[in-house]
Amino acid sequence: MLKKRPDCEKQGTALSNFATHFVVHCPKCDGKATINANGRLVCKACFHIKQPGHWCGAATAYVSVKCRECHAQLRRSAPWNGQWQKLAMRCENCGDTCEYEASITQHHLHQGRMTDRVFGLPLWLQKEFRDELFWAYNYEHLTVLRDYIAAKLRERGINPYSNTIRKNSTLISRLPVFIKKAGNRDDLLKLIAYLTEK
Repeated sequence: MLKKRPDCEKQGTALSNFATHFVVHCPKCDGKATINANGRLVCKACFHIKQPGHWCGAATAYVSVKCRECHAQLRRSAPWNGQWQKLAMRCENCGDTCEYEASITQHHLHQGRMTDRVFGLPLWLQKEFRDELFWAYNYEHLTVLRDYIAAKLRERGINPYSNTIRKNSTLISRLPVFIKKAGNRDDLLKLIAYLTEK
């Protein structure tokens, strides 16, 4: 399934360039599912189909407002389950109680696992590696990681004369230390081979 090194990696691509489609665990059967560029999920195991619009992962609701009665500053945050958009607030200053519209922050790490950006479902291509989490959004992402890890001479993938991307914003420049560590090369390549066949 893994392909040869894509040209975009040579030019210094950013992680966000791979966040266009995902391989995830199906929310219905836990089998292998794909999310395409339009956000449509299709499970290869149970044929479940899901359209974008409902976040399944972790999220936090946050309110920061002034009390409608006394104008004291009110702040509250709570885990969000996707069902409501308001938080009940009680002003400690005047005792007024009211529901306020909350801002929702979606988290891309849920229960110690990396998730996709459409539904918040666990990525299929991830596994713990020596107390760290190794993950990839899709097989193209995994290919770039494999090529970088396998390379004897590692480049940051930036052409300073023709590329406008900032030097510290590329996928390669922002990799965690355990992936860059030469001593982990063989074990990481075995892990990638496992994920490729999973």
